[in-house]
Amino acid sequence: MPDSVEPRPMVLRTFRVRTSNHVGVLARVLGILAEHGASIGDLRTVFMGPLSRVRDIEIGFADADSIEPAIRAIEATGEAHVLEVRDEVLDLHVGGKLVIRARHPIATEADLRRVYTPGVGEVARRIAAEPELADHYTMRASTVAIVSDGTAILGLGNLGPLAALPILEGKAAILAELVDVSCVPLAAGAVPTGDLVQAIATLAHGFGLVLLEDIAAPRCFEVEAGLRAAGIPVFHDDQHGTAAVVLAAVIGAAGLAGLDLARCRVGCVGLGAAGTAIARALMDYLGRPVFGADLDPAAIERFRASGGEPSDLAAIMATCDLVVATTGRPGLIEPAMVRRGQVILALSNPVPEIERDAAMAAGAALATDGRATNNMLAFPGLCRGGLDAGVREFVPAIFRAAAEAIVQSAPRGQLLPPPLDRTVHRRVARAVAGAAIAAGVATREVPPDYMLEGR
Repeated sequence: MPDSVEPRPMVLRTFRVRTSNHVGVLARVLGILAEHGASIGDLRTVFMGPLSRVRDIEIGFADADSIEPAIRAIEATGEAHVLEVRDEVLDLHVGGKLVIRARHPIATEADLRRVYTPGVGEVARRIAAEPELADHYTMRASTVAIVSDGTAILGLGNLGPLAALPILEGKAAILAELVDVSCVPLAAGAVPTGDLVQAIATLAHGFGLVLLEDIAAPRCFEVEAGLRAAGIPVFHDDQHGTAAVVLAAVIGAAGLAGLDLARCRVGCVGLGAAGTAIARALMDYLGRPVFGADLDPAAIERFRASGGEPSDLAAIMATCDLVVATTGRPGLIEPAMVRRGQVILALSNPVPEIERDAAMAAGAALATDGRATNNMLAFPGLCRGGLDAGVREFVPAIFRAAAEAIVQSAPRGQLLPPPLDRTVHRRVARAVAGAAIAAGVATREVPPDYMLEGR
């Protein structure tokens, strides 16, 4: 890895540091942290006095072993002292990140009669007679079930269903904050795939759609297919959300690099859950095969069945104008493999197949990594638009519409828009709802003003 590449922070801490009020002391502290591989985040002044100052410094380390040596080096200066080391990530997670609250107060007996028995009995009878009224009288039409078995958690592997809960809660918090969607995290135990499908399908009556998360391949394909066959509106974010964002990144990268997507050769290295979905999305968008490589024969066969052209890493790097890599293998792509003018999206986290700086130094016209292609750009709008249109099936046209909306939202000269921009998610939601209606997979019309920009 080139010395100029900043290490990717895996461990986040906040140092509270008191420094003497002399010129250059803070700079020396920051220099020490950099020497120990730290990535500096926010600095906040806590106290300013005539002799000293106290600041909170947010820091990311590549590993926990670097923390104590950094502290000792700071203390050794004689002009700086680490007062406290806080793990604000763990602190934030204490008690979880979600709560469920009542929408209406329950303060009197009259409130209780209206919210629960006996009043609720009339609502139940109406829904029993006309099941579609559940969308009107319950939270179903605005609620998503987020389901994981914990077999593919981030880049950490099979950590189990309980370890999946903080990821599910985080996704639910994002959906609540950005697009006002309610979510229920469901962590599934180690059961056969058929039993998992049956369990989700049985519970799905209470939700507008199901979002699958962190389920390893090939099980994720089987769970998704089983739920589709059962008539459950479902998408797998690691597949379809990621594919929508990567398709947007490919379109944007081609534009920035001056590539003609209609004519260039595209290759996908790594055909797991994300890679397979990306390849399918690219082929749907381009209207022709892309080249794909993977060490797993089953993955190659799935790719071939989807219309792809099997290849290998060396051939893809030697012949393709645009390469998307999702192998999970750091450093797989050597700088010598990069061709001048090539566009490379090395998307594995936490460490890509080739670092951006190394790819650019080797002659790539444009290179990016997984940090810049956040699937958070897609799943909020996919959920909001899917719920609003009452999507009964997520078809390729929906994901393509989401990708095109993301591209349209990118500031001039940038690959993708910022993920916390709420206007992006509203635009994606409108595109998703419009595509669902056009494809005939919506169960409800949206109001005419729903589709207006800036609403």
